[in-house]
Amino acid sequence: MKILLVQDLERPHHGFRPEHLKKIQAVDPSLELVLLNSTQLDEIHRELENADILAGTLWSIPEIHEVKNLKWIHSFSAGVEHVLTPEVKNSDVIVGNCSGIHAVPIAEHILGFLLIFTRRFYETFRNQQQKIWQKSDKVTELKGKIVLVVGLGNIGMEAARLASCVGARVLAADRALRQTQGKPDFVEELYTTEQLGEALPRADFVVLCLPLTKATHHLFDSSKFRIMKSSAAIINIGRGAVIHEQNLIAALQQKVIAGAALDVTEQEPLAPENPLWGMENVVITPHHSGISEKYMDRAVDVFCENLKAYLQGERLPNLVDKEKGY
Repeated sequence: MKILLVQDLERPHHGFRPEHLKKIQAVDPSLELVLLNSTQLDEIHRELENADILAGTLWSIPEIHEVKNLKWIHSFSAGVEHVLTPEVKNSDVIVGNCSGIHAVPIAEHILGFLLIFTRRFYETFRNQQQKIWQKSDKVTELKGKIVLVVGLGNIGMEAARLASCVGARVLAADRALRQTQGKPDFVEELYTTEQLGEALPRADFVVLCLPLTKATHHLFDSSKFRIMKSSAAIINIGRGAVIHEQNLIAALQQKVIAGAALDVTEQEPLAPENPLWGMENVVITPHHSGISEKYMDRAVDVFCENLKAYLQGERLPNLVDKEKGY
């Protein structure tokens, strides 16, 4: 069985180290491993002719228009939208991902965003650059604030737990399935995504931890912003297009909501002329909330667990529903 691994060397944390390859090989010594860089397109397409498994980070995997011998495509990211070409969706090729490996760094990133707003760090940083010593009477505490986490996957669950640990009151909204699985102890109230209208007016912070699907595309538009508190801030670490960006810009300019912290935007990189850059109540990070020196260690561990299941003819623990997109 042949596994084609593709790495993106422009992102150092996405590279395979020798110990990673040894760990994969140890699952079955008879496996043939081929490692290529994402820039080696001719070699990738040649190796794909007889590869059984293709694995790599989301943007290092080439678009597949002929599945040929492929049986499994594995994304070393949580997202798979780039992988799900019509040819893949309409084939018997299974798709897996590494959902869960980002939970720790992204949840910590979310906590940082929350503290930036409550402790008014963005004002302090601007004052520091101008050598202004000015106290703020708007500094407040995260303890007691209502944080609404939308999407209780691995990242949302860890973000909710961390927010609860520092004393925030946590509400959560997720698919109806979560209602049958029970509510985590650190979540006070659990809603379905269809019940967002009940939860949004109560939240001081709305944290979006959603994948991009047909159902979530522009889920947060002007109708959602209008029912949020005017003092509330929205945080997005999932996918940029979950928010209608022009509606968000208008809501911020018109003070419908108080602020936004964005690790993702509809178009990336964010264009220099985009008004979000210059807004005093907006914090932007360049889609790096999931970066950690432990990224590939966790990703390879997840891949190996899925590889063991695959070789034993069992269902992948990280199997993606190709219709739902996650």
